[in-house]
Amino acid sequence: MIQIVKKNDDIIKFLQRDRCINHNALSYLTYNEDADVYIYDGDTENGVIIGTGGWSFFFLATHNRNFLEYFWKSLPIGHKMFSSVPATTFDIFAKGRNTVWQTPCEVYFYDGVSQIVQSRTNYTIEPLAITDAEEIDLYYTYRSEGSVNRLRESIRNLPSACIRIDGNLAAWCLLHSEDGSLGPLFTKPMFRGKGLAETVATNLMKQLVAKNMIPYVQIAKDNVPSLALIKQLGCMEYSHECIWFGLDKS
Repeated sequence: MIQIVKKNDDIIKFLQRDRCINHNALSYLTYNEDADVYIYDGDTENGVIIGTGGWSFFFLATHNRNFLEYFWKSLPIGHKMFSSVPATTFDIFAKGRNTVWQTPCEVYFYDGVSQIVQSRTNYTIEPLAITDAEEIDLYYTYRSEGSVNRLRESIRNLPSACIRIDGNLAAWCLLHSEDGSLGPLFTKPMFRGKGLAETVATNLMKQLVAKNMIPYVQIAKDNVPSLALIKQLGCMEYSHECIWFGLDKS
């Protein structure tokens, strides 16, 4: 009843019906043409689930209880991770299962109308260099085995923005290589209070708009500074709550 297929027009059309909810899954398929897509009863109208191969992350773009149940049964034993799952789907899928960790996030999108106002600064904004990845990884909240390689991939293939002061990397913003969302965004403590985070974030957003890409961000609900910054920009609209989580299957 569960089939594994590759990206096709029917899958894209289904995901595009609710672009905000499914935007990260759409972006993942854009950057990963060979991703595995799970469908149920041969019909994309039941929704789709996207697998990320060696990362062991899955995108759940379905509310179909039977699909979710059969999908779970089809998975081998071990730890499974799920990316940016809408809270409503999380409530269906994770109930009664061993949730090892979870990170609730708020999702915001550029409204497509408001001007992206960049804070005034005398500092030069430039793209990150691949050699910056190791330093950025040291400050990365979700640093893990392989995270530096994903940072390198993002810097190599996607837009980024940074500010250097006296030759030192001071602030930066780049995209998550797996789904094109904004982040990581960081200013080193000794350079804070200058508006640098806002400057690099808005610069990167402008780059995305110029490339006909939609700026969006997923922010952990306990990340008060980042939530305050996004709301301060005035051009990002709240979309929905999502959950990143891990389940152990025994």
